[in-house]
Amino acid sequence: MVSTSRFNRRRDRLIRAVFFDAAGTLLALREPVGETYARFALQEGIGARAEALEKGFRFAFARAEPLAFPHVSPKKVRALERGWWRRLVNEAFHRAGVEASPRAIERAFAAVFEHFATRAAWRLFADVRPVLRSLRARGLRLAVVSNFDTRLVALLEAFEVAPALDAVVRSSTSGFATPDPRLFAAALRETSSTAATTLHVGDSERLDRRAARAAGLCALRLDRGGVPDRHVIASLEELPDRISHPHDSLP
Repeated sequence: MVSTSRFNRRRDRLIRAVFFDAAGTLLALREPVGETYARFALQEGIGARAEALEKGFRFAFARAEPLAFPHVSPKKVRALERGWWRRLVNEAFHRAGVEASPRAIERAFAAVFEHFATRAAWRLFADVRPVLRSLRARGLRLAVVSNFDTRLVALLEAFEVAPALDAVVRSSTSGFATPDPRLFAAALRETSSTAATTLHVGDSERLDRRAARAAGLCALRLDRGGVPDRHVIASLEELPDRISHPHDSLP
């Protein structure tokens, strides 16, 4: 017979909410960012090599400040987001050795910024919709928690996954970006969830799994095509079984 205290401990570990990262977990770009910018730049008469831009963006992302704007009016967030991305793009073009007028680069930036707000720039992983339906059928609260901007809501609506979600918590509007645990705290408040009974899933070891664990959540890293272990899943399709036995299979 299972003791009452042991039963209560297992019941307390039951997962009641699941948070998901966005890019790399639910969504993926249809082409590398360097190729996209090289293509749009060419339309403005700017010659740029996709490979050089790709390296430039990796460099710029590594140095960029968090995409988060604490203590800012919601009305100002969109302009701040564009400014953040504009600085990153300028840095990437500079590192790639692209020579063009600021006006031409601004036109290319504006076009790509709008492009990335549409489903034409993204694809939804095939396991997303069925897993969201399965978890929702179990009565779990579901949310997306991501270092993303306000374009994310429209993207999730375009891919018809928004109705399955209780919340979409973005760094730019929350004021905090992972690995800062306050982004997870904001998501817990918005979904009326507790850290001990919430699982976060994302593709980054530092920004998702370790950050969520530091905030007190259960966490799994998604490594598509990788080798599953106690901390890693290779597909979202593994989630329902992991959640069914949280005391055995979730860190």
